[in-house]
Amino acid sequence: MKQPTLQKILLEYEPHTQQLLPVLKRVNSVFGYVSQEHLYKIADYFSISPSEAFSTVSFFDDIRFTKRSNVEIKVCMSAPCELRGSSKVLREIERFLGVKADRDKTAKLEIRNASCQGRCQRGPVMIVNDNVYDQVKPEGVDDILGPYFAK
Repeated sequence: MKQPTLQKILLEYEPHTQQLLPVLKRVNSVFGYVSQEHLYKIADYFSISPSEAFSTVSFFDDIRFTKRSNVEIKVCMSAPCELRGSSKVLREIERFLGVKADRDKTAKLEIRNASCQGRCQRGPVMIVNDNVYDQVKPEGVDDILGPYFAK
């Protein structure tokens, strides 16, 4: 199936500001991120400033500004996950991979903090390329990440 263009996506929605978030999520889903060019065209379609569109995008963790890395690792850092040890899990991920979260992003790897994933009773929560892992323990990080980095 042919991927829709930004223009076709926009035409699926009325140009009312209450449709802004659904459009941003759809563009993110189709293209994998919302580029600066997309943002300007979306703002123009909704007759809002680019900064208003950017403000909406930047509020939501699940809408990206850049292309996704080959392996994207997110660790929920909300209070319930933090109380269950998400910081220790994150440090173990950094040790396993030899990189720092939110700092050493490459085309192949990105590690970042995530806001609440709505699984508070099952934390700490780790997400690897949209695969969700609950009740992650630092000693289990190697087993979870190993298959993603097997040669």
